[in-house]
Amino acid sequence: MSPMKRSIITDIVAILAIAILIATAFYGLEARKEVIYLCDNFTPGVSKNSVERQLNTTNLLVWDTEFLAVGSRIVAYSPLNFGYMHCRVEFNRQDIVVFSVVE
Repeated sequence: MSPMKRSIITDIVAILAIAILIATAFYGLEARKEVIYLCDNFTPGVSKNSVERQLNTTNLLVWDTEFLAVGSRIVAYSPLNFGYMHCRVEFNRQDIVVFSVVE
């Protein structure tokens, strides 16, 4: 392969790598904002159905429900930021939000 072709291929690969890095950073920031925005919506007194309905509208989040002796807990996180930031919502036995926190 000629040096000119090799240089062009190297440039194309570098441009693609930068584009992938920018897209990944953009989606990671959007996932972070989604966690913060939604967790702020889950104030004490909100029903579990409302929380689940809002979480089902997300594009970048995954959420799990854990059942506890005093109620339940939903933890929502994004795989795009490796679960570094997540929203924890605690419910009482009547499925009402007790508190929510971004961790």
